[in-house]
Amino acid sequence: MRQRLHWLALGRARGLATGRIRIHPFFLLLFAAAAAFGMWREVMLLFLLVMLHELGHAAMADHLGYVVEEVSLLPFGGVAKLGYGSLGFRPRHEALIAVAGPLVNVALSALAFGMHALGWWTHAFYIQVVELNLWIVVFNLLPGLPLDGGRVLRAARSRTIGYEQATREAYQVAIWIAVVLLCAGALSLWVGYPHLGMVILGLFLLTSAFVGRRDTGMDTIRFLDAKRKAGPSPEPVRALAVPATATVRDVVRQFAPDRYHMVYIRDEEGVVRAVVEEDELIDAVFAGEYLVKMEAWLHRER
Repeated sequence: MRQRLHWLALGRARGLATGRIRIHPFFLLLFAAAAAFGMWREVMLLFLLVMLHELGHAAMADHLGYVVEEVSLLPFGGVAKLGYGSLGFRPRHEALIAVAGPLVNVALSALAFGMHALGWWTHAFYIQVVELNLWIVVFNLLPGLPLDGGRVLRAARSRTIGYEQATREAYQVAIWIAVVLLCAGALSLWVGYPHLGMVILGLFLLTSAFVGRRDTGMDTIRFLDAKRKAGPSPEPVRALAVPATATVRDVVRQFAPDRYHMVYIRDEEGVVRAVVEEDELIDAVFAGEYLVKMEAWLHRER
């Protein structure tokens, strides 16, 4: 059910590599359901608005220096896959890329108003364009991953609670949002006004959140590898105090982007016995010492 198209992203002077646009099966399901009810024109309009929404993400990512490898088009927006999965490793960039999509839909609504005011669009078509854009913006800004609002939430929280915990938190919010959507969809069916789109979006969000939360550990490894490859940079220092019985995994899961970590190892009495830098622990992760306890650093020559 996966249809792949090729696209040439919006170019700057240096140009962009050719990427792929993948239409998510949930979008195809929505299209099939709408076609069955004679609403295929509405879905084609939705497809166009979603495409422009995602190109907004891609243009911002390009402006910030990322390579967009693939875009997945969903019924409410899209998900951009950047080179080496770097989206999320720099909170400010993640937030900027996330809001770029909804801002495109806001601009399209303003354009629709202008076209209607000039008499070039009918009132019915103008209302339809504005309503679809509004739906895309509102749904995308809900604070759960993989929605744009979830990326903004992770960007805002990751510096204080760590990348992995912020990611898990945003997925957990998405699960609750999905439950609300499914309950609302069931209620609409019970009262005789079924809202198929709400059910489809709820199912998508629920499955995506469960899959994403399951893969959070691997995302953390990619995050740590990105930190390792970034090299030294003038980042604020973030201190962590951990017991000697904690493992390397326990500690690095608390690491945050845009911060350099100094880890204080304490004994059973709470006395600091050693200080370990971030680089040492990240090197330990990729040396296969993921489950080694921090007490090992108490016996190493510094």
